[in-house]
Amino acid sequence: MEASPAPPQIEGVPRFLAALLVVALPSAVSAQSLRVSDALGAALQANPSVRASLFDVLAAREATRAAEDARVPVFRASVDGSFRESFSGTAEGVTLNDSRALSAGVGLDWTSEVGTTLSIDLTTSSSWRTVNRDPSTTTSFTIGPNYDAQLLATVRQPLLRGAGRDATLANERAARASATATNASRETEVSGVIRDVLSAYWELWYAERALDVQQGAVELAERQLRDADAQVELGSLAPADRLRFASELASLRETRRSAELTVATQRLTLARLVAAEANALSVDPEAPTQPSLGELRSLLARAAAQSPELAALDANVEQAEQNALSARNAARARVDLVGSAGMVTLWADDTLSGLQLPTGRPGFVVTGGLEVELPLGSSTADARRAQAEAQLEAARARREAGDWSVRTAVTTAYESAASAADRVPLAAETATVAEALAEAERARLELGTSTPSDLVEAQQSAREAELRRLRALVDAVVAARELEHTTGTLLDRFSLRAAAQLMTEERDAG
Repeated sequence: MEASPAPPQIEGVPRFLAALLVVALPSAVSAQSLRVSDALGAALQANPSVRASLFDVLAAREATRAAEDARVPVFRASVDGSFRESFSGTAEGVTLNDSRALSAGVGLDWTSEVGTTLSIDLTTSSSWRTVNRDPSTTTSFTIGPNYDAQLLATVRQPLLRGAGRDATLANERAARASATATNASRETEVSGVIRDVLSAYWELWYAERALDVQQGAVELAERQLRDADAQVELGSLAPADRLRFASELASLRETRRSAELTVATQRLTLARLVAAEANALSVDPEAPTQPSLGELRSLLARAAAQSPELAALDANVEQAEQNALSARNAARARVDLVGSAGMVTLWADDTLSGLQLPTGRPGFVVTGGLEVELPLGSSTADARRAQAEAQLEAARARREAGDWSVRTAVTTAYESAASAADRVPLAAETATVAEALAEAERARLELGTSTPSDLVEAQQSAREAELRRLRALVDAVVAARELEHTTGTLLDRFSLRAAAQLMTEERDAG
């Protein structure tokens, strides 16, 4: 019976990775009763496509974080020094002058959600100069040190290109949409692996049960042949009738060998998915329960709401819309209002002590203006805008096609699953009747009112009916899992969607 396993810890894997893998092997895949949860845990842990899709999700999340952090305030700092010598001519010849300066500054840049950029700068410097102030002599004088400081705030507000929340946040929204699409693709990948593992698991279960049926038939035929030999010796059975049992035994041994080959092939298929040794692989003999399907209308609604394929297409449309918005914004003319305000002061060791400036206050700086930038003719931005709009229309068309594709796939899978489910009780009834008929033929043969050929034929019919019953049950289970994969609900059966959310929360918290 398939159960929904709890998400335990996987050794050697971080908690947020283990949450995605959800189920892990208790120790190793063994030949003793491999359960569904063991097979899924081994497959998810070993499958490289699942690992790749997981790290694609992590990469997309970091890309989103990078886009969100693009407007984080930036701190700047600088320290500069300079020394310069120059010559000047005097009446007595050439004299050497020099200047020395040391400056430092700090600044902060920030961009708001509506595109406003703010820069705040605080700078200070000190300078010394050795100059010739009297051209009639070569005497030099040292001026300074002089100190100055300036505090300046500059604001730039776009009016066209880069203005508004939509233009400023388009890259962040596109990154989030890309992360959503990547996460949906990861869900599709994991769901596909689960479907393949479950299909291989139940196919191996059927192959092993079919081999059990064939082995039981061989053992019964051997007993019946021994009984026939004894009856021939006693003279109560004709030698020709004994040959009927011998022929049946030879045929059953050949069929059993084919069943053994099928088991070996299915073991290889499952072993490849769970990364285990095929010769050490066997599944739990417990039979699956017949699945319930629900109504087609409900399944179509769930597929529309939960299908990872549609979620990825929706995210692709959102990403294309944001990319188109960014491209339209880049193609607009740049018209910015720019203004700045600040103050400046100056002091020296021998003058202006205590900041005794003229009028007793620092000097003020105020500027304002309008900056315009526009291309003269067609530009790269225009071509990229046309490209982005075409990609948007393509994404919308793919979303429409995806909706029809999912609806068709769900309807087809539902019809297949419903047909397989309807066959289960019919096949069970046929098997019950066939087995009763075989028992009746055995009783009639003991009474001498039947022939060995009739018994062999009845037993063969019972065996084939039992195999059809097993086949119908496995077909119903596999078809139901395919239907759940198509509707996007297979992850919920094994708690993988909730585990992925846990992974996200732990990663964000960490």
